[in-house]
Amino acid sequence: MKYIDAHKKINTITKPVAKKNSKGSFKGIATLALILLIFVAVGGTVLLFKSKLNPVSIVASATKANIKETDGRTNILVLGSDKRDNGNAVTSVLTDTILLVSIGRVEHDVLLLSMPRDLYVENSKGYSTKINAVYTLEGPEELQSVVEDVLGVPIHYYAVVDFNLFVNAINVLGGIDVNVQNAFTDYQYPIEGKENAPIEERYETISFAAGKQHMDGETALKFARSRKGDNNEGTDFARAARQQLVIEAIKEKALSLKTVTNASKIKELYDLYAEGIDTNLGFADVQGFYLLSQQINFDSIRSIVLDDRSEADKGGLLYAPIDTALYGNQYVLIPQSGDYSQIHAYVQRYLFGE
Repeated sequence: MKYIDAHKKINTITKPVAKKNSKGSFKGIATLALILLIFVAVGGTVLLFKSKLNPVSIVASATKANIKETDGRTNILVLGSDKRDNGNAVTSVLTDTILLVSIGRVEHDVLLLSMPRDLYVENSKGYSTKINAVYTLEGPEELQSVVEDVLGVPIHYYAVVDFNLFVNAINVLGGIDVNVQNAFTDYQYPIEGKENAPIEERYETISFAAGKQHMDGETALKFARSRKGDNNEGTDFARAARQQLVIEAIKEKALSLKTVTNASKIKELYDLYAEGIDTNLGFADVQGFYLLSQQINFDSIRSIVLDDRSEADKGGLLYAPIDTALYGNQYVLIPQSGDYSQIHAYVQRYLFGE
């Protein structure tokens, strides 16, 4: 199975009207609502739910949900929203994390693919910009369309999560245990609310040792977002890899017996989800994901990052042009092949083993 003609497939997908989830839209869901915490902010969050309905009712509801798929895979775009504010006014909203989560409906596997925020793209109106600015200018539906074009795969759902939800969800879980791959220190981590302060007051120093560490929400956010770390941790690609480590740690904690049997924690996580995620996942979709999640092997999650420094067979399909005059004199990344054909082939190989 493969996406024989990605663009043709995209055109045949019926895109639901985007709407923000609220408690009201999930009226009738029982308190035991968490199935899975796959994505939170820097990796993204989708909370999928358990119910007090009997098993027959659950299966029947999930079957009717008919989760969207193409060639046996369901693809979800997860966006970490970075809201910059000045006092009480939000001045900009960027997508600090762009992550494709692809779930195999036959193999029951999960692929995480991180995209760099500096990738230079063209939107449907013919305007070119960095990919993380598309969300700010046009919204999640347009960014969904752009990512479909870049990767050559249809995207069925999206979820936008801001960093407050990320911090709060991890704190509700009682923190997470992250296996830090590389020790690093960042002497210029920006302090929230200090953007207009004297330069010497705008930053703090953060440091992480290698090995497994317990992190609360605030610490995990710093670990995932740091951009100025030493020891080769100061790149978007190192940051994307750290974000995937955080996703793995969240998954482990969220699916632990201690969490799923704690009704109070489940209720808190559900409330965070209902209030803090902008998504086109509807109630019927959530029910369908409940059934799907029971079949997924989360011990074999594969993670890849598109970058400009790895070997080609490990995601190094981009490069940063030296002459940036054509790109508004800003640092950008563009495909080595001049178009997205090489990326399409690479993604297809990871999705279908071809």
